[in-house]
Amino acid sequence: MKTLVVMIVLLSTASSAAAQTTRADTIAEQQAEKAKGLAKEGPSKGELVVRRILLSPLLNGGDGVYPWFGSVYSGTGTGIGVGFLKRLPSAASFNVQTGVSLNNSMVLRSSFAAPELWRGMIQVDASAQWLDARGVSFYGFGQDSSRAIRERFDFTPKDIGGNVTIKPLRHVSLSGGYTFMNFDSTRDTPRFRGSDAPGMDEELNYHISRATIAYDWRPAAAYSTRGGLYRASFEHNFEAQGLPFSFNLQEYEIVQQLPLVKEQFVLAARGLMTLTTPLGGHDVPVMLSPYLGSTLTLRGYANRRFTDRNRVLLTGEYRWRPSRYVDMAVFLDAGQVARDRDDFDLSQFDTAWGIGARFHGPTFNALRVEIARGREGFRLVVAGSQPF
Repeated sequence: MKTLVVMIVLLSTASSAAAQTTRADTIAEQQAEKAKGLAKEGPSKGELVVRRILLSPLLNGGDGVYPWFGSVYSGTGTGIGVGFLKRLPSAASFNVQTGVSLNNSMVLRSSFAAPELWRGMIQVDASAQWLDARGVSFYGFGQDSSRAIRERFDFTPKDIGGNVTIKPLRHVSLSGGYTFMNFDSTRDTPRFRGSDAPGMDEELNYHISRATIAYDWRPAAAYSTRGGLYRASFEHNFEAQGLPFSFNLQEYEIVQQLPLVKEQFVLAARGLMTLTTPLGGHDVPVMLSPYLGSTLTLRGYANRRFTDRNRVLLTGEYRWRPSRYVDMAVFLDAGQVARDRDDFDLSQFDTAWGIGARFHGPTFNALRVEIARGREGFRLVVAGSQPF
């Protein structure tokens, strides 16, 4: 009897194990059959396109062809074009860029940075540019100029030059440079004449010598979320044909970025002052005069809305990053132009405020789109760089 019971138990166990094995085999066969109809797991086509864009020189600072967005020249509207960047050993690089704006203004520019010398302490660079800027606006001089008297002029500068930069300390740079510039300007229906529009309708040649000292401790100049820049620049602009348009220029700039909560939020501020001093009996031509109103200065106003010999600009921004490649910002700009330095008055500053989005890579800003409002209405800002 005991033998019979043992045999029954063994048969039952074997049957159960066989049934489980059969079910496991069936499930495995079904899964294998389904797997035949499944593609290999990986990114979608859309994700691949986005990844290619994010890995292009436009965003990651690598080599190759990249799209360009921005302004051909302040006052000519939004521009679009293409560039080619080639990075070389020892921080050397070659960059060429061409673009056209909405009003058919065109630009062709190139730059070359030679390999660094003396353990990275010295670098030489050169650049050249040809520009055909059409329909550039001029509203007359002063903060109280009227939009109703705007005139337009065409401006065709050509320049070539170079710089030598010395970095005696990690964040400190001293640079000196020279540029030769030739340009002329033309108007169809002049509104301003003589001293109200110095340099207009003239062909001018300039020898421009400059010196700059800067302390820049931002991780990258083109895009960063912390650090600061303190810069002072000095220029001597000498009109080579003896025409009365020679002048000196000083420019001072302070940029500070304060990161909050692991750099997800940033408080940023900028101060800019540009001062010109004509030589005795000379004047500053309209085309080279400091101005406010652009994608970088007083964003709530038309391009080159305010022009004069001197300017002051103050900007504050609150930035936050909703994603890895997108920043949002709210901002406030305040600025004023004046013929004489003693004429600056806090009560006369024009202001603009707005909100915008910036699309960027780790060290490079690709596209900036903003809506800004000043006392003359709303403006759409489209640019290819950070405001500061």
